Amino acid sequence: MPIFKLENTKLVIAQETNIKHEEILEDWFENSPWALIQDEHILWIGRQTSAQNEEGTIFPDLLGIDLEGNLVIVEFKRGRTRREVIAQLLEYAAWANELSEEQIQGIADAYFQTRTQFEENTFYKTFCDEFETDEVPQLNRRLRLFIVAGEIPARVSSVCRLLRSSYRMDIRCLSVSMFQTESEEVIIGVEDRLGDDVIDGPKPPIPKPRLNGLTKREVVWKVILELTEKNIKNEFTAREVITRVLASHSDFNENTIHGQIHLFRRSKLVVAEAIQELTDENTINEFPEVDEILKTVLHNHPRLNQIAIRHMVDIFRKSEYDVTQLNQTESVSQNPT
Repeated sequence: MPIFKLENTKLVIAQETNIKHEEILEDWFENSPWALIQDEHILWIGRQTSAQNEEGTIFPDLLGIDLEGNLVIVEFKRGRTRREVIAQLLEYAAWANELSEEQIQGIADAYFQTRTQFEENTFYKTFCDEFETDEVPQLNRRLRLFIVAGEIPARVSSVCRLLRSSYRMDIRCLSVSMFQTESEEVIIGVEDRLGDDVIDGPKPPIPKPRLNGLTKREVVWKVILELTEKNIKNEFTAREVITRVLASHSDFNENTIHGQIHLFRRSKLVVAEAIQELTDENTINEFPEVDEILKTVLHNHPRLNQIAIRHMVDIFRKSEYDVTQLNQTESVSQNPT
């Protein structure tokens, strides 16, 4: 089927061209994870990850994780894929299937150091921010396998179809085409060759109720508010929070608690900055609207957890945060006399 680009009500044909290197495909999907499964986000946690099996070292092209904590493995081939790719992908799956949660987080943390937008983030914070959630589910309950190639021959798709239908393996095949106009504009086509049907798998776990149904973030933040007597200006130590949380929730991980303390302090800082900015702009002494604060925070820090920010704004409001002190402080700093 010919591909055209519309230019000033005229159709300009785009000629199909070869994808020169598999690394190009990796770049495209690494930088556009939503393109793998439309309307679903994937968080990449590894690219060409060095892994050991009984035969030696293997290098899965892309390793990711979805909202439910399932691992996603993608193997790329730039042209017509050969049937050996199935064995290669299953080899990666056998390795990934044995990964513990600690190993997965270690792989992710190492990968995040190579990505500027994540390099200072932990796995927990990145997952919660990317999927706008307060909880990281149990990891690696199911594998999702993808073959992405310039052409998927019938013998490859038929074997994958057997694995899906008879063995309930979540394996999919996508073909990628590249087209280029005379003006060197590039058009990419992605077509699902196998895998648009639903594979039943383990359902995401329902979080255990904690303190009347609170999430881990809410548990930790509740303890902080108790220690500070719900006054946003009062200080606290991490050790105080950890000790009190573990006293009632011994199954909590200290790293998780530290992460939520960091989130509390970070959220407190950016919300205070947003309130300062809004009061400076409007020269008013009233607490800004919640939506305005949220909009300002996310404009300045687009990757922050929206749920946590909304909670922090509510904490500021309930602590009767005096915005007049912001303007007074500003005036004093400008007029020291």
